[in-house]
Amino acid sequence: MFDDIKDLIKTNLNVSYIEINDMTGTRDHLDILVVSDDFKGKMVFEQHKMLMTILSDRLKTDIHAVQLKTMTIDTAKNKGINF
Repeated sequence: MFDDIKDLIKTNLNVSYIEINDMTGTRDHLDILVVSDDFKGKMVFEQHKMLMTILSDRLKTDIHAVQLKTMTIDTAKNKGINF
C-alpha cells in the first residue's frame, strides 16, 4: 500500500526505512515515518520541510493531511525501531 508515495520519497532521499499508514481509512490522511541519514544535522522542522517539498504535488491532489515522523538511523535504533 502507498508504494507510489514510498517510491517518490525514496527517489529524493536515501531512505533506510519508510512506513506509511492510513490514519482515517480514506487513503488521504497519512502517518509517514522516514528514517534517513539525510536528516543528520537538521532540525526537525527542516526534516519535515524536506518531506513536504517532496510531497508538495501530491498534497495538491490526492493527499489531504500528513503526520510526519523523521529521524536518523541512530535515533531510530535508540527508539527501538528495527528495520
